[in-house]
Amino acid sequence: MVNIFIDHILEATLGQTLLNIFLLILCLYPVVGSFFWFAGALSYRFLKTNKRDTDWQPIPPAKQPLITIMIPAHNEEVMIEETITYLFEELNYENFEVLVMNDGSTDRTAPLKLLRNYRLNIRDCGRLKF
Repeated sequence: MVNIFIDHILEATLGQTLLNIFLLILCLYPVVGSFFWFAGALSYRFLKTNKRDTDWQPIPPAKQPLITIMIPAHNEEVMIEETITYLFEELNYENFEVLVMNDGSTDRTAPLKLLRNYRLNIRDCGRLKF
């Protein structure tokens, strides 16, 4: 059996040397890459402290473009109320519509009364069959 590991690299043929280099790159790439990720995370954490972008200018409601917020709601009975309440009471934007898509939920996502208290475009697709 031919030994292709690094201790015999000077005695190896060209094919074995190339295989050795390929295996080293394949094995060391994730390790070296993780050190670069770690160094990047540390430098971001300590070099970019307290440098926030605070010069936001609010857009007047007359100039706000209409946006549509699409919410897929398949069996979302637990979270859909909080999501809708947040959008209509705490979102800092006025010219938007919400499209809630209920894709055949088996829980009580569709008949929630809270959904009807806001200006929502509710479409119940029923069960989609493929």
